[in-house]
Amino acid sequence: MRQGDTMDSGLRHQGLRTINPGELLQLRDAAGRHLTVVQGAVWVTQHGDWRDAVLESGASFRFDRNGLSIVQALGSPATVVLEEGVEPVNPAGREAGAAEPQAWKLAHSERFERRARRMRADTLASLSDHLLRDLGLRRDRIPFGGHARECAHC
Repeated sequence: MRQGDTMDSGLRHQGLRTINPGELLQLRDAAGRHLTVVQGAVWVTQHGDWRDAVLESGASFRFDRNGLSIVQALGSPATVVLEEGVEPVNPAGREAGAAEPQAWKLAHSERFERRARRMRADTLASLSDHLLRDLGLRRDRIPFGGHARECAHC
């Protein structure tokens, strides 16, 4: 796939996935599903949620919103598992919601935070107005300059 290409998993697909740099894994209405990073690191964003998650190998994330969610590999290919009905576990072995919200914490290094911010801006700039609307965003309210891609649905 080329930079900015998307994979739409749909709600019913689950299992092991490899996300290459520049690809977007789109999940629609994924509330209740779990994503576990097997290898690499990913950036996760959900419709209507200002919090973004950067997850490294071993971390889990529970989608808590319907609408469009996007998962993108950070730097190198990432391998993830999508499941339904499994309690996510953080690297310390506790349930993700136990003592601390591990899945919502940004990666431990400043390097991943900078890379995630840069990739988020690049990714949002490459999305069509149609996809931005699905995420609850408007191009004129996003703090970056970007060319609007044409969308066949609009």
